[in-house]
Amino acid sequence: MRFIAAAAAVVLGFSLVPAQASAETTGGEVRPVRSVDLERYQGRWVQVAAIPQPFQAQCARNDGARYTLLPDGQVQVVNSCTRADGTTTSLEGRARQESPDSTSRLQVSFVKIGDTWNFDRPGAYWVIGLDRDYRWAVVGAPDRRSGFVLARTATPSRKDVAGMATALLRNGYDLCAFKITAQDGGAPESVSLCPVS
Repeated sequence: MRFIAAAAAVVLGFSLVPAQASAETTGGEVRPVRSVDLERYQGRWVQVAAIPQPFQAQCARNDGARYTLLPDGQVQVVNSCTRADGTTTSLEGRARQESPDSTSRLQVSFVKIGDTWNFDRPGAYWVIGLDRDYRWAVVGAPDRRSGFVLARTATPSRKDVAGMATALLRNGYDLCAFKITAQDGGAPESVSLCPVS
């Protein structure tokens, strides 16, 4: 297991961070970036690493999302992944701005009633790190219970990975809560960033 984690980390350029070192960074506020150009943000994103979420339990590899800006200003979200049996599954949702003046704090819903998306209990989708060329993004939430590291490719550069890690640490995330996502052409296995010795 330790070898697999190290191999995945090398593929992605991650440095495995000791639990005590990353735990020291927790605390303070989660701060979204100033703004996001939603037109540039749309398109396909590959999940590089994430805090495992219940809705991803069926996923074995190739987690990713496609975002499409709609005429009404909402964003169509289509999450997809490959199951252990090799089949692909997907889930559609909608995201909208939390407030008219914030493009970096979104609310997301995967609940549709009739023709209407239900935002009674939306999930928080805060962009807390973003490459100036939109090559990578880091998404979090105020309670830090979710976190997603996204890139346009399954093999982001070491410089990009350093930017992603900095965004997580700056927002008080424990890197050891994240698992590298297995991707065809990227990390070979889904493993923790901080494997137990």
